[in-house]
Amino acid sequence: MSHIFHSVNDLDISGDFAATGGPDDLGSLGFYHTERNASGGNVHSFDSIDWEDLSLYTMPLSVEELQAINADTTFPQLRDPSMANLSSTSDTSGYVPPSRIPSPIENTRPDPLRDANSSTWAACNPTRSVIRAQTPPPRLSDAQKASRKVKRDQKMETTKRLHDAVALYLDEQKLKIGLLSCTHNVTPKYINDIIGSHTKYRTTRKVQLTNALIHAKAKEMNTDQPVGSRYTLVELREMVANDPQMKGLTKDEKAGYIAALSEHREQNVTNVRGNNMAAARDVLLTTERVVKELDDLRVRTGTYATIFVVRGHINDTIQSSMHGTDNSEDFWEDVYDIPMADYLRQYEQWACTQNQNLNERDSLEAVRKQVRKMIVRGLIAVTGKKNITMNYSNYETAVVETYAVQLIGWPASIKFINPSNIGTVGDIRKLRDALKARTCYWAALTPVEVKAHTAELNVRRLAGEVVRKPRKKRSDAGGSRKRKALPATNRENKRPSKKARKMAASSSEAPKSVEFIVSSAEEEDNFEAK
Repeated sequence: MSHIFHSVNDLDISGDFAATGGPDDLGSLGFYHTERNASGGNVHSFDSIDWEDLSLYTMPLSVEELQAINADTTFPQLRDPSMANLSSTSDTSGYVPPSRIPSPIENTRPDPLRDANSSTWAACNPTRSVIRAQTPPPRLSDAQKASRKVKRDQKMETTKRLHDAVALYLDEQKLKIGLLSCTHNVTPKYINDIIGSHTKYRTTRKVQLTNALIHAKAKEMNTDQPVGSRYTLVELREMVANDPQMKGLTKDEKAGYIAALSEHREQNVTNVRGNNMAAARDVLLTTERVVKELDDLRVRTGTYATIFVVRGHINDTIQSSMHGTDNSEDFWEDVYDIPMADYLRQYEQWACTQNQNLNERDSLEAVRKQVRKMIVRGLIAVTGKKNITMNYSNYETAVVETYAVQLIGWPASIKFINPSNIGTVGDIRKLRDALKARTCYWAALTPVEVKAHTAELNVRRLAGEVVRKPRKKRSDAGGSRKRKALPATNRENKRPSKKARKMAASSSEAPKSVEFIVSSAEEEDNFEAK
């Protein structure tokens, strides 16, 4: 059902539509027409609305605006319709719209980003490299379109001939496989497995020298070329093959070309997007790919997965999204009694209030907090004890010897101390990256390894080394620490002892009973007396 709402200015004193703003006049603009019912009244219908009419989506100019256009002057300042009545009755010079009233948090927050340019993610991170946006190619002329159509038709014909040849070859291969299966007394499937055996799991290849040379040649030849006139991959490959300077390279020169291509690929992955449109498209395509991978993983392994993707700044145009495999959305309502969409909104609000760029997210204190959490969570996971704490001072005895676990892969260039005492951002980020990549991880020790570790500690103790640091002594160690008598005024507020609290709890839990129990005989006598 569609509705058209009229303002108060469209009505006269009696409450009827005015001559210039009523529904009958709106019919002349194409909004709707009026029909007569049996009783002679007007019935308004939307069946004849011309939704293609541009006047439906444009606001007509006022008389003042038309005069300003004809006189080539500035436009008059528009007024808020909600303030029309207030302006005529009271002075609104000091009025501030509610949406623009600054909050106390906004004024007191010492955030340098509040006054900086935050229109795009690249503007929020001025120290980061920006991925260059691709320039759209120029429009093709009719001759170019015809030429490309001829090439496309030729390619389709060539592809068809290839497919026909492959189909003929497969038919011949099928006959030969049947003959081999009869000759060697094996099934055709066994021969097909031998011919077409391959694995679906492939590791990432290292950078090849050929690709590195083509990349260097592309930077040399295509840097100053406009879009549409750049050399193709086939042409660049021929240039590399015919370039005498790229033949007979030394080991260091080859390593330099490979390092340049590796750095280029790393920048394309870690650099920031230059505008909001490119960032939103990157998020959309990446999220679709991740969702497909999670759905395929669910089919292969039967796992459940949930993903939330939200924007990190209020100016971002990224559309927040969520996805759960199978019935994962029921988990949030069954366990937390809150819909999954509410968590998405709260997550988005929290992310936007952080108002941090990449450098602020990787600050010293922020990374320290991440490292502490990752180390403690790993220790809880490997020991199965939820109330365990990490002891860096007596790590060898209080953790390794007691719980038979060890933190393996701690970076050699970083001293093994509490992450809160690591003073450089580079060291704490290096430790964080090692924990994320699982090159630094917790591992359980075997009984043999625990005995060997204990024997090593005993040898160090016999050598005079302090293996376990003693606890710091109290300042009043060795003296009497009797409780001082409370003043008479505070005795009433004195906290009861543990024994007294225990006895009070036991007495309060005792069942209550009446003081006198009336027997049935006495009840009968009382009833007869009445």
